[in-house]
Amino acid sequence: MALNFTPKEKQRFLHHAELAGQWYCNNQNTDAKPWGGISDSADKGRFVYEYIIPKDFARGMGVWGQAIAIMDLYDLALRFPGERSRFLGAAKLGAGYLASLQVTDFRLPKSIGGFREHSPQAVESYPRDAVTGGFGLCRLFKETKDEEWLERAKLFADWWIKYGTDKKGWPYITFDLKNEFGHNRAMAVAGEEAGAEFIKGDWQAGSAIFFYQLFKLTKDSRYIEKGFDPLIKGLIRIYEENRGKPVVDGFHGEVPISFGNDDFALAALICAYRLKKEKRLLDLLIERIEEQNRLMDSDGSFPSFGGTFVSGINNLEFLKLIGTEKIKYDTEAVERCVRKTAEFGLTLQEKESRDLRLLGGLYGQSSYDVARTHIHNRSIGYSINFYLRLEGKNEVPTFSSFGW
Repeated sequence: MALNFTPKEKQRFLHHAELAGQWYCNNQNTDAKPWGGISDSADKGRFVYEYIIPKDFARGMGVWGQAIAIMDLYDLALRFPGERSRFLGAAKLGAGYLASLQVTDFRLPKSIGGFREHSPQAVESYPRDAVTGGFGLCRLFKETKDEEWLERAKLFADWWIKYGTDKKGWPYITFDLKNEFGHNRAMAVAGEEAGAEFIKGDWQAGSAIFFYQLFKLTKDSRYIEKGFDPLIKGLIRIYEENRGKPVVDGFHGEVPISFGNDDFALAALICAYRLKKEKRLLDLLIERIEEQNRLMDSDGSFPSFGGTFVSGINNLEFLKLIGTEKIKYDTEAVERCVRKTAEFGLTLQEKESRDLRLLGGLYGQSSYDVARTHIHNRSIGYSINFYLRLEGKNEVPTFSSFGW
């Protein structure tokens, strides 16, 4: 990859990542600093999902963000030896809460292995969110060599293949863990009624990365055949059916092609090319990367919630593929996008507040990141991955389609 940054730029990237990691540590529920001053909480090890500043309101982390925080903290522990014990301690404590979300109740045979979305009491699962919990399980096994994490990852994969997806292997929008069925509408839970059927979109295909990772860990081809391949086949169909159509603004479940944040569908397509080496996959990938980057504003920001850093990571994965596979492609435009995103992304972090709910966090949940009302883990977690990759001293495996 031809991206070269100055020593000062790399220091800025490192400072951003370290401070963002400290935000996770400062906002984790622990015995020493329990949320609300209440000890012996079932939230032990849980991170904060978001802080809505105008409302002075925060809520606890769900399964996908819990896994991302754990993976990022392992990455940070590799890069910052002085903070290693703190970052590892937070990751290990967070792993306990992640495990508490996985269903192991033998009375619920069609739910065993799945993840509850928000808390151990929740009855709903969002399979695309849950699969990020699977990423976390793979990473925990890779780091600790504890077989329990691998067994949990396999348990989740079996649930996904048997019950979390339809007959074509495409994930349901939601799965009712109590009544044990999946469907493509929002769950009817407290404060939320099941609405119209969600549109199947590219954002669900990022789930394939989990099966790629699990295959790399186990060498079991079943995870490619039953988990990975149906997702890539569905993704290709969505891309081809929508080729040439105008971009429509909308978030996950509202449009077939995501406007900015594709939830790492392009990274999954990169996995597919690495496995299969098919030219049609490469051609489609190049087409979609170029379409993604046409959505970038001149300042380096992208549309949709978290779109700036998701698109940035997709671009880095693409550049890595071009380099490792020795593909002939002029990467100058993609590198320019990465540089602009890197500069813009640094402006989103809060570095001056004395409020630990803010300090080190990133303002997110706004298309093109134009508002500063939410401190949100989506941008925090993805930015850590993005900037550690740019600094480049250590390989950063989180979300990666290569290196495992």
